[in-house]
Amino acid sequence: MTQQQLTGLRARLVAHLRARGDVRTERVAAAFERVPRHLFVPELAPEEVYTDRSIAIKLQDGVPISSSSQPAIMAEMLEMLAPAAGDGVLEIGAGSGYNAALLAELVGPSGYVETIDLDDDLVAAARSHLDAAGYPHVRAICADGARGDPHGAAFDAVIATVGVERIPPAWIAQLRDGGRLVAPLTIRSMQKVVAFERTAAGLESRAIVDAGFMMLRGPSASEETRTIALGDPAIVLRVLTAHAGTLDGSGLAHVLRAPAYDTVPVRRIGLEDTWNGFSLWLALTDDASCRLTASGPRVQDGTVPNLLLGGESLYGTSATFGICSAGELIVFARRGSYEVVLRSFGTPAGGLARMQNAIAAWDRAGRPGNAQLRITVAPDGTMRTAFA
Repeated sequence: MTQQQLTGLRARLVAHLRARGDVRTERVAAAFERVPRHLFVPELAPEEVYTDRSIAIKLQDGVPISSSSQPAIMAEMLEMLAPAAGDGVLEIGAGSGYNAALLAELVGPSGYVETIDLDDDLVAAARSHLDAAGYPHVRAICADGARGDPHGAAFDAVIATVGVERIPPAWIAQLRDGGRLVAPLTIRSMQKVVAFERTAAGLESRAIVDAGFMMLRGPSASEETRTIALGDPAIVLRVLTAHAGTLDGSGLAHVLRAPAYDTVPVRRIGLEDTWNGFSLWLALTDDASCRLTASGPRVQDGTVPNLLLGGESLYGTSATFGICSAGELIVFARRGSYEVVLRSFGTPAGGLARMQNAIAAWDRAGRPGNAQLRITVAPDGTMRTAFA
């Protein structure tokens, strides 16, 4: 393929990201137009690479454990981070190296970028890709990302491309006052990308959007929530660890295969309302809340789309949420383009009424969502959440 054709593919991708609203500044648009993503995932044809989808780059038992993230959420996070020329940036989760290259474009020759990953093979591959694409100055480090890099501190910005349940204190300590931190944060069972500003008191949230990222691995990974495989390692429930002890994966897999019935929510609620508002409310108010996700072939081959709310539009995974017990699962399912229903599986045990009551309570509270949630994180990592 000619350079002109590759340039055209990048321009087409940027136009798509602009139309979605994920690319909002000329600086981020220019970075996507310059960085050759096809050199970071060389196993695929450029026509496949320059599409708005995540690309798995490492599997474990057939399940992706590392990927080149979907460009839409990468663009959104870069806009939230807003790295300036001359900034020093720490990235947690090297992946293919593509995001580090985008960061290098944004900070320019007077800035610097460090990217950290736990797996030495991923770091070696990212290093090779960065060199091939013309970014030898980006530093790639094999280490536990939760510890950051004290030798490179203080950073102007920190960005994580892996999910965490708790912001590691090292990231806060290594970020200068007034600096920015963007990370996929699991708030109980729900994951959001949160942009923080470093203050004298720790971190204060500035913006929140929906996301679906693989979780941080390694000795420093938190255990406040747990995943339960439902008969297939690519289809999992994420629940609070305290609630996980009451659940059995094989039993829930059987429940999920049982006949289901749909119920209209007690208050009108649309597809966007579920993720942007009610998901947080339910996670923060009900210990039985859960997030159901599917990835890989089970999404692509059409096995689960009638159950799960989003496909590639939700940043590379298909997902829904609700509440679960040992013999019952209640989740949202799509009805038409924008409406949803409550889909019930298993033996009725009060879950449906519980969900309906939660929807009504959220509605009475004024339907708070991402824009109303305030998150503060103390220097020791202690997190507090409240709806404003």
